[in-house]
Amino acid sequence: MIASINFNSIGLPILVMGLTALILGVLITVVSKKFAVPVDTRVEDILLILPGANCGGCGYSGCSGYAEALASGSDGVTTKCIPGGPDTAESLSEYLGKSGGNFVPTVAQVYCQGTSQHTKPRYEYNGTKTCKAANLVQNGPGSCVYGCIGFGDCKTVCEYDAIEVIDGVARIIPENCVACGKCVLECPKNIIHLVPKVENAYINRCSNPLLGPIVKKTCGIGCIGCTLCVRACKYDAIKMKDSLAIIDQDKCVQCGECIKVCPSKSITMGLVM
Repeated sequence: MIASINFNSIGLPILVMGLTALILGVLITVVSKKFAVPVDTRVEDILLILPGANCGGCGYSGCSGYAEALASGSDGVTTKCIPGGPDTAESLSEYLGKSGGNFVPTVAQVYCQGTSQHTKPRYEYNGTKTCKAANLVQNGPGSCVYGCIGFGDCKTVCEYDAIEVIDGVARIIPENCVACGKCVLECPKNIIHLVPKVENAYINRCSNPLLGPIVKKTCGIGCIGCTLCVRACKYDAIKMKDSLAIIDQDKCVQCGECIKVCPSKSITMGLVM
């Protein structure tokens, strides 16, 4: 009689509560699986494919920005990671189910040859030794206000030891450059550009758009706007912007005709000055 009372008063409620909890647990599991929101891991997956350089060469603030754009579909180009190269581009294309496209390696180049041999100082600069600071004072101390100031802001931001400053002009070391673009953004003169990494590339290394007589007074190796290179090019690869010859690297076939006729020698062959 006592055992019966104990079971009815204690055991039965416990049994009922246990069964209820079990049923609720099963229901919660079923409902959670049925209505679960799928977790999108594409951003994390793409980040694992990217090299993690966070250089900004792709045009985004870093690898995470590029990964988010690829994952969302707002950017479908898988060849923008320059440090990762063709292997990364191929892996991204395979993961996203896209055609690979052509990966064209690029390299930074300085469009100025205004060393002390070709230019002169206009005044003595005694301020902070940065290009940005000097550029605020009459566009820098050099005779050519479009030329390299030479204090090495670009070298400071380069993480790959790909820039040296020789005789007041920044120069790129092509084999070290990963084309991250940081130097391009840092230069206050906008004279650093990314070009296809073609060993014998022809480049008009001048950024001065002024008329020839003015250029001659400021730099002995600047483009004088004579248009001889434009007329010599059979591939429509050179156009004039103001008085400055601009070589379209996508059209240039490196035939060398422009360099033959350039009177000021502002057009050079190769990636090393």
